[in-house]
Amino acid sequence: MLLPDRLRTELGRYLVGPKLRVLRLHRSMGLLQLGERTGLSPSLLSRIENNKHLPTVATLLRIALVFNVTLDHFFRNEHRQRVISITRSEERQQAVAGDPAGKDGCLLSKLDLGPGERKFHPYLAEFLPGRRVRPHAHEGFEFIYILGGTLGLLIGTEESIFRPGDSIYFDSNLRHSYRCLSPEPCSAFMVLAYPERNLSERRVDNLGSLHGGRRQNARLNGVVKVTEMQTQNAAPQS
Repeated sequence: MLLPDRLRTELGRYLVGPKLRVLRLHRSMGLLQLGERTGLSPSLLSRIENNKHLPTVATLLRIALVFNVTLDHFFRNEHRQRVISITRSEERQQAVAGDPAGKDGCLLSKLDLGPGERKFHPYLAEFLPGRRVRPHAHEGFEFIYILGGTLGLLIGTEESIFRPGDSIYFDSNLRHSYRCLSPEPCSAFMVLAYPERNLSERRVDNLGSLHGGRRQNARLNGVVKVTEMQTQNAAPQS
């Protein structure tokens, strides 16, 4: 059936047709081949791809089974997600802990306090003199840019020295450790990027949060202690 302009516009916001085309082309599959596997006519599939036909749930389910995706793959509306998140300085509480030496060697102040999942997490890191952060490893990657002081970064058995203006990007699956080598604290801009989780993992997390089972990172006055992060992400020591 022909779609009214309003329905066609609303359907276009969900990008059902383009999502189907991407799935099909990713498999190097023609409309005729997809029609044979779904039992749908190539002309119908073409109209769906061009947002000229409103598919039923049963039709989309046939297509989803071929590409091993779930129905919500077609109904996630990226255009309606909030992609701008602003954190004002007054919203971020700064650490004023009593012991200036600390016991963990590093304090991480989270710079982005917005809700929702992130592809990376930015922090302001402060490495304290006379302390070494214990060796640890976790999935993903790290980027560190030194703002002040001197930092020793041990990756495996090799330690590199970094001063203001130096930076490093590395695979954080490698066991690594930090230590401040200057008399004053070493400050750095740090970005932690984790692999994007698949849909089933996100569902487990969502269910866990609904039932109070999801573990939360411990925070004190907006500051995340590095050892708490390590407890969650550290790989077992050999």
